[in-house]
Amino acid sequence: MSDSIRPFESRDLPGVLQLLADAMPVDPISQGRFIKQVLLDPNFIPAGAPVALREGNVIGLCLSVARQTPLENAPPDNDRGYITLIAVAPAAQRQGIGVQLLDHAHAYLRSQKRSLVMVSSYAPGYFIPGVDVAAYAGALRFLAKHGYTEVYRPLAMQTFLTGFAIPPWLQQKRAELSSQGLEVKPFDPSMTVPLLEFTKHEFPGDWVRIVRETIAQIVAANAPPARLIVTIDNGNIVGFSHYEDERFGPIGVAVSQRGRGVGQLLMFATLQAQRAAGLPRAFFLWSDDKTAQRLYHAAGFKEFRRFALLKKSLVG
Repeated sequence: MSDSIRPFESRDLPGVLQLLADAMPVDPISQGRFIKQVLLDPNFIPAGAPVALREGNVIGLCLSVARQTPLENAPPDNDRGYITLIAVAPAAQRQGIGVQLLDHAHAYLRSQKRSLVMVSSYAPGYFIPGVDVAAYAGALRFLAKHGYTEVYRPLAMQTFLTGFAIPPWLQQKRAELSSQGLEVKPFDPSMTVPLLEFTKHEFPGDWVRIVRETIAQIVAANAPPARLIVTIDNGNIVGFSHYEDERFGPIGVAVSQRGRGVGQLLMFATLQAQRAAGLPRAFFLWSDDKTAQRLYHAAGFKEFRRFALLKKSLVG
């Protein structure tokens, strides 16, 4: 067998997509999504994406990223790099390919002066928030063997929208908050500046990009206004919720407004919009158990995946 490892090249794309389909069957990645999320990422550098070849065929990939372009309105992360994908063809596993790919990725991140590597909390380009502890248990053992430790275990949740209805207790809550001056409504263009300012202040980072891109789609008539649901308290925006196809979120409420039930109003209004769009379910990939108990269980969300977010020091 003639194996080699080199940086990603454009001709590798078909082989990489087949590799990911074989090695990550729970997470299908289309060509369009890979191009958009990886190759068009301004932080993508081929040297950070070592590809393993055997007789000219792709048998492995490790995608590592060191941010070159700062994430808008977010704290700097110049000390860390990210691994968002690592995959070895099933027939080539346990032959040292994964170790070599990981070593190449670590060397690239060190060359970029990164002292810490995370799997895989990279915004905006993560595919899943860590390693699925059930679907990819072997990968979790592999990374643990090579010095990665768990930070925490986020969960993914879903709810089915057949027969969805607003519960009476929430109708009462909405009436109560409405009497106090709170409105819940779909986005309209007059909200553009205050919604962006609210997001920058309360949720700096990638949520600003999501809001901006969704507004652009709405005003271009490429998305319905209910893709963004906004709460306004006596003239001031205090929260928003978003969806894209079946994916629910992000959802955020101003710190000063939490505990009033604003988040529940946003959540149910967005689920209602997804149901009206003909979607059979709603899901999200990343929450913690405390938030799941406080917010999502009320709408019937149930855990369907659990991930391990990992880290490793590159010092020494």
